[in-house]
This record gives sequence, structure tokens and C-alpha cells, in this order.
Amino acid sequence: MNAQQPGMSTSKEPEEGAPPAEPVRSKKSAWVMLMVLVLYGMLVVLVIFNGYQEYQSLRLLESSAGGVTAPALTLSRLVLSHGLMLVLMLVAPAILMYVLVGREKELAQMRIQHEALQSQLRYQSFHDPLTSLPNRMLLEEQLTNKIAAARRSGKRFLFLLASLNDFKRINQNLGYEIGDDVLRHVAQNIVNGLRDADAVARFDGDVFAVVADIKEKVEANIIARKVQSSLARPIDVAESPLTVNAAIGVAIFPDQGEDMAVLIKHAGNAVTKARAAGNNSIVFSEEDASSGMERLALITGIKDAMLEGHLSMVYQPKLKLTSPDTHTFEALLRWHHPEHGLLPCDMYIPLVEQTRHIIDLTHWTVENIFSTQRDLLDKGISISIAINLSTRVLDEDGFPLWVERMISQYGLDPAQVRFEVTESAIMQDSERALQVLLQLAAIGVGLSIDDFGVGHSSLAYLSRLPVDELKVDKSFVLNMIRWESDRAIVRATINLAHDLGLSVVAEGVEDMDQAAILREMECDMLQGYYISHPLTEEQLQQWISSQAA
Repeated sequence: MNAQQPGMSTSKEPEEGAPPAEPVRSKKSAWVMLMVLVLYGMLVVLVIFNGYQEYQSLRLLESSAGGVTAPALTLSRLVLSHGLMLVLMLVAPAILMYVLVGREKELAQMRIQHEALQSQLRYQSFHDPLTSLPNRMLLEEQLTNKIAAARRSGKRFLFLLASLNDFKRINQNLGYEIGDDVLRHVAQNIVNGLRDADAVARFDGDVFAVVADIKEKVEANIIARKVQSSLARPIDVAESPLTVNAAIGVAIFPDQGEDMAVLIKHAGNAVTKARAAGNNSIVFSEEDASSGMERLALITGIKDAMLEGHLSMVYQPKLKLTSPDTHTFEALLRWHHPEHGLLPCDMYIPLVEQTRHIIDLTHWTVENIFSTQRDLLDKGISISIAINLSTRVLDEDGFPLWVERMISQYGLDPAQVRFEVTESAIMQDSERALQVLLQLAAIGVGLSIDDFGVGHSSLAYLSRLPVDELKVDKSFVLNMIRWESDRAIVRATINLAHDLGLSVVAEGVEDMDQAAILREMECDMLQGYYISHPLTEEQLQQWISSQAA
């Protein structure tokens, strides 16, 4: 942290059972030594007194016996007999005290070393070893204290997450040592760009967190811009300046929540939206307590949307490089909400997938697309359309038989129907997915693995799948020009697919340079804004006519 904050102290109370404090222990040791000295002093006095008594007794005894022994001789015998005892009694405590003092010094030194080790272990447990910033464990503990203090005082504060973009590629292309150096510089730049009272922590691998007091939301925007500016500073690594940027998400207490988990969740959601927005974006979470009800409304509202005509399909062309006159498209769902307007798919599809509504939505989508294909066939236009399948559909018994029945009902050629399944969806239950895909392939429909390269499928399993097409994930295509590693991944994927007898579609093609590289790599089909934006059914017919002209 930059500086200690109210409610965010790093100090800890002494733990129960911990060794007593040094002054208390030293005071007890001093009292013990004093008592030993007093006891030995009393013994010395007793020995001297006993010797004196014996001396007097001998004098009296000699006098009564008429002895002529000299007093000096009598005294010397007493000193000789009691002196050794006296010397031993004086030396013994001195030796004991020397041993005790030495042992006490050793114990004191051991306690100092123990406390230093405990302090070092506490620091290492709660701080990131690379950047020396507080780690997530300490951040969450302090954030809990911060929330408790803010509830009492009524103050507001922001919780910001900054997730570095393309950091994985820095590690891949420049090496992990350079990557670590970049993280150290980024951490220092963020700390230097903020106020001393603002708290900075390393939240995760390439994610940093900031906690800062604010009065108005405009202050939150200023702080977020400061973080953004700090990240934009050139970093001198590997003898050349390097710049990084980040997707920044912000949640505000108590607007977006009054407990730690909710604030972290909303800030994380804002980061996801910022990354989707691109261009080094900052997104402020607008979620509040009503967000859960709004999500529930989206889930239940999809059924009404199907019945009331609020859903529609658009079609994005896939250009086949070897035969441009072949017309293939990917169908994409659009929800025109009566209150919220056009909703992005990633806003509601993940929610709907958690319920059985996804089955109804899939059936609606397939029938709508088949109806469009039938209408176009009646006009003499034959096209192939790819339909995205959810993970839940792969668990649905009877889906392949239903598809076969629908194809027959609409009088379609199965070869003009294609289903796309993501690599991650297949791997969730690989054996179950394999059985469903085999049944679909038996009907004669085409099968594609979507977003290939971001999942965890093995080559051995890939060779077992009855697919005839791979779609390279757009994240690799978009960064081909910038990163050699991504270009190598795309080239290797195309070669692998061709070796397995599969065709390849490159998603996310946005410019001529990308298209030229993919053509050189002998990619089979291109899809993206460079080819065409998604089209309505009417626009689709116009596009086909323009391609034929």
C-alpha cells in the first residue's frame, strides 16, 4: 500500500500464546538474580557469624583448659577452615550469575531473531514477492476493514481492477524475465501516479487493484484516468521502450454493493466489458442490488421474446477463397428488447444456458433458420448456414433425431446445414459430446469446432471427432500482424487441420493485411468485418446478387 489508511492498517495484535514481551521477561530474570544474591548473602553472613562463634568458643575452651594457643593461631585455623567454604560460596554464585546472564543474552538474541523471522514471514505471506505490493489475501482483509469503517462513517470509496492486455504475449515473445520486469515497472508507475493515501495491490497475475476514498463519482473517473495514464508510460526493458495498456473496471462502495465479494464481482464484470470494448477502455459498473432481478428478468423474458417477435436472425458471410461463388453463412441471434434495445448475446446467452430455456431457444433458432433456407430455396438461392450449439444441447437426448425430423419437414439438403460447437463445450463432457456429434454426422450435416485454440482438446481426441471444419479463434487472427507467436499458431492450426482433412475458417478478419496473410497460409475461408458485417435476410439476398455480378 502507498500509505496506511484508516480502516486498512497492516498492524496486528499480539497473538494468544505468543512469548511475553521482552521488558516483562527481563524484569522477572532480574528479580530471580536479586533473590539468589540475597540468599547467598545471607549464607555468607551465617558462615561468618558461625566462624566468629566458633572462634569465641575455642578461646573460651582454651582459657578454661589453661591453653597457651595464640589468638592469631586460633583465628588462622578458623579462617583456613571456613575461608575455603566462604570462597566457594562467593565463587559459585558468580559462576551461576555468569551462566544465567549469558543464557539470558542468548535467549534475548533468539527472541529477537524469532520475532524478526515472524515479521518476515508475515510480510511474505501478505505481500507479492515480485512487486512488493500487498497481495490479494492482504487486500481482501484490508478491504473488509475498509468496508466496516466506511459503513460507520458513511464515506464512499472505489474499488478498481486493471487487467493488462496481451501480457501473455509479452511473456511468450520477450521471455518471463522481461515480463517480470514489466510487472515491477507497472506496479511502481501505478503507485507513483496516485495519492499516498490510495491503496494499490497485486490482485492476480497481471491484474492490479486500487482502493481509494472518493466523495463524488467524478473523482473516481479522475483516479481511473490516472491509472490509465500511469500504464501508458513507456517502460525501458530489453533496451527498448515498451508500452502496455489495460482493461479497467471500477465499482463504487456503497453504490455497487456493501460487501467485499459483491464489489470484487462487479469490478470484475466491468473489466470484462472494458476488454470487450477494446481501445484501452475504462468501464464503471452500473450494477446494483437490482441487477439480480434484472438478470432474472432476462432469463424469464427470453420465452416471451420468442413468442412476441423480439428475436431475429442475422447472417455473416464466410468467403470461400477457392470458390467465391459458394455461399456459406453463420447465423447470429439478435434480441431487440422493448425497453433496453438491442442486447448483446453475451449479456443473456450465458444466463439462459443455465436453464432449460436454452433448449427452447435452440429449437426456435433452428426452425427460424430452416424456414429462411426454405424461403431462399423457393427463390432459387441455395446457401449453407452454420448454427451455434450450446453446451446444454449436447446433453439433450433426442436432439439429433429432432434435427433430422426438421430437415425432412422443411425439405432441406442436410449438406446445407452446419452446426458449430466450441472446443470448450466439447471438452466439458467429451464422451457425451462425441456420441451426439456422431449422431448428427450420421444425418449428413456439417460439423465445425468453433473458437479452436482457446480450449484444451488433445490432438488424439480431435482426430476422433466427426468434424469437417475448424474455426480459428479470432483472438489469434486479430493479433497476427502484431505478434509472431499468434501468426505461428494460426499457421500451425491451418496445417494441422489440412493434415486431418479438415477445412479452416479464420474468424475476426478485419483488414486486407490479415486477409493476405491468411490467403498465403492457404486458409480455406475468411469471416469477419473485412468480408461483411452480419446481414438481415433481405441484405443477404442483395449480397449474394452483388457477388454474382
